[in-house]
Amino acid sequence: MKLKYINNVARYLLLVVLLYSSAHAQVIDGIVAVVDDKVILKSDLDIQLGQIKEQNYTLTEDLTCEVLNQLIIDKIFVVQAGIDSIEVTNDEVDNELNRRIEYFINMFGSSEKLEEYYGKSLFDLKEEFRDDIYQQLLSDKMRGQAFADLDVTPEEVMEFYNSIPIDSLPYFNAEVEVGQIVIYAEPTLIQKRAAKEKAEKIRQDILDGSGFGFQALLYSDDPGSANNDGELGYVKRGQFVPEFEAVAFRLKKDEISEVVETEFGYHIIQMIDRKGDRISTRHILITPDIDNENLLNAEEKANEIYDDLINKKITYQEAVSKYSKDEQSKQNGGLMTNPNTGNTFFEMSQLDGNVALALDNMEVGDISTVMPYTALDGKTGYRILFLQSESPAHLANINTDYSKIKAVAKQAKQNAEMEKWLAKKAENIYIKVNEDYQHCDLIIN
Repeated sequence: MKLKYINNVARYLLLVVLLYSSAHAQVIDGIVAVVDDKVILKSDLDIQLGQIKEQNYTLTEDLTCEVLNQLIIDKIFVVQAGIDSIEVTNDEVDNELNRRIEYFINMFGSSEKLEEYYGKSLFDLKEEFRDDIYQQLLSDKMRGQAFADLDVTPEEVMEFYNSIPIDSLPYFNAEVEVGQIVIYAEPTLIQKRAAKEKAEKIRQDILDGSGFGFQALLYSDDPGSANNDGELGYVKRGQFVPEFEAVAFRLKKDEISEVVETEFGYHIIQMIDRKGDRISTRHILITPDIDNENLLNAEEKANEIYDDLINKKITYQEAVSKYSKDEQSKQNGGLMTNPNTGNTFFEMSQLDGNVALALDNMEVGDISTVMPYTALDGKTGYRILFLQSESPAHLANINTDYSKIKAVAKQAKQNAEMEKWLAKKAENIYIKVNEDYQHCDLIIN
């Protein structure tokens, strides 16, 4: 049994495949494989193969089998995630959707051009692909947990590097690593109080007979649910922020909560239905207003940090730890993560134009001036960039590319262990493949 992993631009960037399905005619469907209670349709396979073909790859029988094998593997991880009670939160799905949509907005030049090309709004695109992204993140999280403790020693890295023929060494394009210190505009106590009072009035209007969905449409600051009566769908525990979840799971059918404060603002929650350990709720979110004064305060704070960095009163790492409000990069020492690769290296073409322009006059170790910043979730503020590293285009070398070679060596080791793990799990999971693909060298063989 062979186990191969598709890695062409992060397995063709799931959203590319999904968008491909929106822009092309439907294919005749049928069941290609069944993994436990998960079905793989012929359309799932054809969509991925169609995208691969658009990347100028020749579709062969072996490649078709390899793609099917990967689809089966993903389903095994999803099934095992259910067995191990692994969960993916709405926030994680939203963040991944936003990252991938942002990639395509940059690729098309604007959100309007993206919407025009696919004939759908960004909201509709996100909703259409939400479950697919959820399933993919669930598979990835199970994969990560199963092999979280696996690492490679320096000796194993060197052995792996020496095993690569010289004419097979990869060629790396010029890349940079970029850090950031982010300061968001924060609401004042008065603004927070005004938002809470607004939420309380809306709640009272609902109790007095106004429709919840009508109030959500008029006032909710959650664009993902406002146009759908505020509905959030069925979820398990662990998919909401703790403050929201603590209240939502205690509600009875049709009951409306008191106003609940979370990091996003103030919520009014209503229980719609409960099925086993899942609940269906809807909410109205009121976020505190952010005005020019808030932005000026954020800019002033960012300038103070900049001055301290320039005058060496604080190091970049200390400033990240103490001040940065972007949690994702903060957990990574301030380094931004490339959504296309999952690592911290960017080719210049992959960076936002303003970031690339700022870096143009910077040397390794330099920091930028304070720059305006708007996050994918709409938060506004300022940031200070830091050029962590810069490398010209070159042939892979163990001295300059140790971290990358280590990552590849680790992946190779993980693949070997994953092959054993998957083969063992496959013995206890029902897997049935359509007879048209019985010739394939699959995980179940």
